[in-house]
Amino acid sequence: MLFYRTLEKHIFHWMQKPVRKPLIIRGARQVGKTTFVKNMAQHFDVFIELNLEHKKDKVFFSHSDDVKVIFDSILLDKSIEYNEHTKILLFIDEIQSSPTAIKLLRYFYEELPTLFVIAAGSLLEFTLDDVSSFPVGRVEQLVMYPMNFEEYLSAINKKALLDRFTNLDVSSNTYEILYKEFQHYLLTGGMPQSIAMYIQDNYSFKNIQVVLENLWLNYLDDTLKYGKNDKNKKTLRYILESAPFSLDRFSFESYSNNILKARDIGTAFRQLEQARVLYLIYPTINTELPLIRDFKKRPRLQLLDTGLLVALNKKSAELLLIQDYNDKFRGQIINHAVIQEVMSTSTSLLDNYMFWVRENTDSNAEIDLILEWRGKAIPVEIKSGNAGRLKSLHSFMDRTKHHVAVRLLANGFSIETVKTVQGKIFKLVNLPVFYASQIKRILDKYQSELG
Repeated sequence: MLFYRTLEKHIFHWMQKPVRKPLIIRGARQVGKTTFVKNMAQHFDVFIELNLEHKKDKVFFSHSDDVKVIFDSILLDKSIEYNEHTKILLFIDEIQSSPTAIKLLRYFYEELPTLFVIAAGSLLEFTLDDVSSFPVGRVEQLVMYPMNFEEYLSAINKKALLDRFTNLDVSSNTYEILYKEFQHYLLTGGMPQSIAMYIQDNYSFKNIQVVLENLWLNYLDDTLKYGKNDKNKKTLRYILESAPFSLDRFSFESYSNNILKARDIGTAFRQLEQARVLYLIYPTINTELPLIRDFKKRPRLQLLDTGLLVALNKKSAELLLIQDYNDKFRGQIINHAVIQEVMSTSTSLLDNYMFWVRENTDSNAEIDLILEWRGKAIPVEIKSGNAGRLKSLHSFMDRTKHHVAVRLLANGFSIETVKTVQGKIFKLVNLPVFYASQIKRILDKYQSELG
């Protein structure tokens, strides 16, 4: 199945550049990179696909380091006639299988400037150590995440509802229907294979569990393929087997459980984070920009996809949809889904995501997420139910110079004026949780009301 991805607009922008560098699309396995590029191929005269996990394609990069010779060999092999007016997209998939191909990308930019080149790779970071000269400054890079709620609505063909969502319709009747679909999205998650199965089964969840469990088994198998040595493979596998059940803050020392060294645990976590299978979300103590992660404090663990998290914890659709809003696991799932939605709006490798803490002997405060918006550090509280205490939010707002905060919860939209215990007045924007990916757009829309 071909699904709409919001990354399309970035690809169109790249295509229209007069001077265009090869583009590397980064992301974990099975998030839809290959299918996405194949879908974009319709906008070209000729589409050439290489998969460097196949020997017959990898061999093109084995006998020459002259990209003109390599490209000519590809054209001859594919029986394609070429001139500078032919709009050709060369797609080099699984490029992590050839460090030589990664290194040569820079020369496509320098010597074949009219050729459109897109490369994609999974677990690319496990290969970069073997690349003697990564083409820094000679390539562009974008990140692809699992499908977000907007893309899910498009995939299940809810066009009218999608229009309401993208037009930021916060009316009460729209809220009820969107919230129901968001609950379904929590179960399918954003992995294209899971959503495709949901559609194929006539919007039934009966096979979702098996699909997602098999996807995770594939990630476990990848650790054996890309681990640096036996100890590294053992550590990577240990983390992947335990990560779905580690939803609270942790330290590397406690995570090692006296089985592995904390240093090895930290190294493996960073490998998996770079490969985008999971993420370490660190706290910040800042209430103004720039936001700086505090690596001395305990992070939270963010899995690749919420659907995977639900499936691996063996939480059935019925339990998730009807259980009490105050249930701890449901709260963790909502928090996880919101952060995944926010992350999905970024295409940059440099973006970081943080929560806020104030820790001392007298009292602690914690805010679930901090977003940068118009030069401000905006606190975002995430509540799984329709209410929530504001003690930590008050603590943050008393320490920052601006007057805007956001609360995501299970009810409709509103803007209320709130006074902290210390007397500071601020505007609290209450949003339905399913609008997590649209927080900045909504703040822009109502900026005049926020002061």
